[in-house]
Order: sequence, then C-alpha cells, then structure tokens
Amino acid sequence: MFKKKLLSFLILFIFAVLIGCTSDKEETKGKEEPETKEEQKEDSEDTVEVKDDEEDEEIEDAQASADEEQIIDGKVIVKEDENVIRVEAETNLIEGTFVNVNVFKAFGELSSPIGEIGSEKEEIKSDGTVSIDYPLDEDFFEKYHGEYIEVQIEVRVMSFPENVVETYGEHGKKFKGPFVYQFDLIEPEQRLYVPIYIKVGDERTEYTIETPEREPLPDDYGETDVWLEAEVVDNDHRFLYVEGKSNLLEGMMLQGRYYSDEEATFPQVLHNTKMFIEPDGTFLLPVKYDSITNDGYIEVQGAPVRSHRTKEQIYEVYGENFENLTGEVVKEVDDHQEILLTIESEGIDMDAPEDSLVTEDDGELKIQVPDDVLFDFDKSDLKADEKTTLDEVIDILEALDDGEDVQINGHTDNEGDADYNLKLSEERAASVEAYLSKNGDLNHLNIEIKGYGETQPIESNEEEEGRAKNRRVEIVFNKE
Repeated sequence: MFKKKLLSFLILFIFAVLIGCTSDKEETKGKEEPETKEEQKEDSEDTVEVKDDEEDEEIEDAQASADEEQIIDGKVIVKEDENVIRVEAETNLIEGTFVNVNVFKAFGELSSPIGEIGSEKEEIKSDGTVSIDYPLDEDFFEKYHGEYIEVQIEVRVMSFPENVVETYGEHGKKFKGPFVYQFDLIEPEQRLYVPIYIKVGDERTEYTIETPEREPLPDDYGETDVWLEAEVVDNDHRFLYVEGKSNLLEGMMLQGRYYSDEEATFPQVLHNTKMFIEPDGTFLLPVKYDSITNDGYIEVQGAPVRSHRTKEQIYEVYGENFENLTGEVVKEVDDHQEILLTIESEGIDMDAPEDSLVTEDDGELKIQVPDDVLFDFDKSDLKADEKTTLDEVIDILEALDDGEDVQINGHTDNEGDADYNLKLSEERAASVEAYLSKNGDLNHLNIEIKGYGETQPIESNEEEEGRAKNRRVEIVFNKE
C-alpha cells in the first residue's frame, strides 16, 4: 500500500516539474537573450560612430557654407497701409546670422536713416529665410512722396555667435560672391550688401532682390594712372542716368552735377547726387537736374573727401590729396587733385519758354511753370503782365501734329486745407488752358485739364525751396 502511494507521489512530482520547465521556456521565448560584454561594447561603438557622423555632417555643412558664394533672393514690399517696408529674403546663410535693414534718402541726399528707430535686424532661420519689418514715421509717405529712397539690406559679421564668425571669418573676410562689398568706415570689413531703390508713392509696391552681374576687373584696376569712361543711358523728369566703367578702387564716391551751359557758374541743383564705384569698377550715377537745355553738360567728380566707403585704402594708394593720381581725367583744383569727367548731354531741340523748366522722360516733355510766374498768391486769375511764358508755350503747341494729346495739370504744396488746394489747382489749370486756347490755334490737339492739389509733389514740402517747386502748372505732351 505504502509503495503504491509513494509511486503516485513521484509521478505527480515529475509531472509538476515538467509543466514548470515548459512554462519557463514559454516565458523566455518572447524575450531577447542578454547581450554579452562584447556585444554591448559593439553596440556602444556603433552609437558613438552615429554621433560622430552627425557632427561630421554639421562640420561639412558649415565648411560648405563657407566655401560657396552667399545667395540672397527675395523681395522688398512697400506696405503703406501698415506704415512699414518689409524685406522677405531667402538665403544660404547659416542659422544665427543677422540681417540688418536701413532706409535712407537715395543718392546721398540725406546721410541719416529714415524711420522711427533707424535700423532693424532679424536672425536667419534654420531654413535660411528671414522677414524684417522696417517701421516708418507716421508722416513718411506724405513727407517723402515723390522722393527716391534706398533700402539697404546688409549682413555684417560683428557680434555674431561663434559658429557664424568661424564660418564667415572675422569681419566677413570669408564672404564670397557678387553681394560682397568692401568697407573701412571704422575698420576694414566685408559685408553682404543689397541696395533697393524705391520711389515713394509710386504704383509699384514690390521690388525683387536681384543678383548683380559683375564684369571682369580691368587689368590695371587700382593703379594710380586712372581712367573713367561714361555716357548718359537714360533719363526721366528728375534725373539723367550716367553709366560708366573705370579702374578706380571699389568704394570711391563719385558726385554728379548738371550745368545749363559752359557759361554757368553753378550747377542747376546745388546738392550733388552721389554713388560709389562697384566691386567691378562700374557705376551708375543719377544726376539731378531742373531743366534740360541744348547746351547742357554733366560733370562727374571724384574728390579727396572723407565719405568714401574704402577711404583708408583710397588714401593709402591715391594720397590724402590725390597727389599720386595721373591721367587725362585728373585735374588740379586749389591745393589738391580731383577726378573730373565732362559728358555732353543730348538736348531736346526746343528752347524752354521764359521762366519755365523743361524735363523729359522717354520722349514725354513736361513744361513746368512756377505758380508765382503766372498767379498772385492764392489766386487763380492769370497776371496781366506775365503772359510771355504762355505765348511761347503756344508757339510750341501749335507745331505739334494733329491729334496729339496735351495735358495741363495744376499742382500745389501741402500748406493749408487739402480740398482747398485741390480746387485751387483745378482753377489754375483751367485758367492756363483758357488762355492757350483763346490766343493760339490749338483746335488740332486733344487738350485735357486736371488739378492734383498737393498729391504729386516733386520735392519735399519740408522746406520752402521744395514747396516753391511743388506749386506749379505743367503742360505735358510727347515730342515728335
């Protein structure tokens, strides 16, 4: 009996052990077996290699950014409703690089920035983009209506993060490409620089950032035997545009002025326009004028002034008084030498009527007669003894072909009530048209009159000189 019970117990025990072993195997079947020390070491080395690869890729990206030319694309948007100028740019600059935006009156007419705080900057995002809003004064669009401004987009390596300085070098010495300009206003540096020129109040509100096309440098670039070639390539009702090339050092400031004839002691506009020699020795200089004349000419000047962008290099090579310069365009002036080039400008085959100004834009002629020549203050009736100017206008209009369009436009400054100014400008335009039609044979022309009031100034209304030019009557037509 005892043997039977013992045998039963042993059978149950063995059965239980077998079940337990089977259960343990099933539990461990879904689990990974523990790694050996060698396997763990290999895994650790793989992880380190992945991290090293990522760091190497970052270093290679930074080196690639340093080796390639810097690219800036995008646009500048004038947003009058928000009172800002917006810069939207796409670049290949690395994250952490700052872009600065300033706004100035164009062509050297005002040296201080325009706007509430003077300068705006934003950091490049990881995708290379940046958006900057440059705030303007509340009266900006009224104050500068009709004026040209320059939106300056700049990248300077100064107080940048260490990785940015390592990529582009101290003072931007590693910058490359057509956007690179030399400066030494404080100390020598390279900047990425994009100038965008905008006419305030123009219908156009978007301006594309375009990559400059550089010409090969002249073989004698930077030599002291200097030369300068230039010609008038375009004009509008305010500027004659002079395009040229030289072997002058980059950053040299050139000034332009227009003289009515060889007998003129002073240029028509006393404030000279200014531009700088480009990195390839070329330049485009707008020259401001009041009235085109048949004997008029342009003078382009480069003088030893302190406003050159690369003044230290220029003085080192050319001398403090430009005494090292030679060449046909170099002239002795008082106690120094200057670069002076005279360019004959094409006339309009028409003498300007007495006490008037004549401007041109792509064949469109505009005779501007100041209001004080024709009217007493705040009046719209023509002066009885000052009609010589209009009689000469009649001679010009009578010679036009049949069916030509003629516009007679009245304008005022911004003094006083806007509605009153609009009415006054309309009445003055009507008075001029009535005199011309009554005293001339103009039935073959399509004459239209319009008053613009204070909405289309040609100069700033901040000073009396500008307001006087804005008070005018214009006779506009196309020349044959």
